[in-house]
Amino acid sequence: MRFLALALIVLTAACTPGNRRLRTDFSSQEKEILSRSRALIGRAYYATAVTRGTDGRMRARVMEPFAPDSAWVIWLATNDRSRKVAELRSHPQMTLHYFDRSSPGYVSLYGRARLVNDSAVKARIWRPAWEKFYPGRKHYLLIRFEPELLEMIDVGAGLPGDSATWAPYRVRLRP
Repeated sequence: MRFLALALIVLTAACTPGNRRLRTDFSSQEKEILSRSRALIGRAYYATAVTRGTDGRMRARVMEPFAPDSAWVIWLATNDRSRKVAELRSHPQMTLHYFDRSSPGYVSLYGRARLVNDSAVKARIWRPAWEKFYPGRKHYLLIRFEPELLEMIDVGAGLPGDSATWAPYRVRLRP
């Protein structure tokens, strides 16, 4: 019985947002798309974060995310009193969309977000310029975004998508 309970806890933890592992079996084409996507994200810098509002409407706002880490986890900061906090508590699905006008190209990431209020993590993930938005780091809250799917087009890098349908290149990041 103890083994069954332990197995259930481990299985539940593995399926919880924030614990889904990045795939490791990317094809060479997928690796190229991921590499080009990282470059485009760096050029774009800002991203539009899209959440589902409590009224069911999609809500978009420009944000200043950190670059994706090696597991494609992206951190963002927000005010703990913002409407996106209530939205993410109700619907943790989120989209991040980066646009690079110079290419032109874009990367859209679809996944789940989790609110993080851990003081050690918040101390590590901080930009000094944010002091004007969060004096004394009051009301500072983090969003941990784990994309499951990436879509991209980068005309300047020779990745224009499907010529007939304009469908973007797609890479599933997490199973």
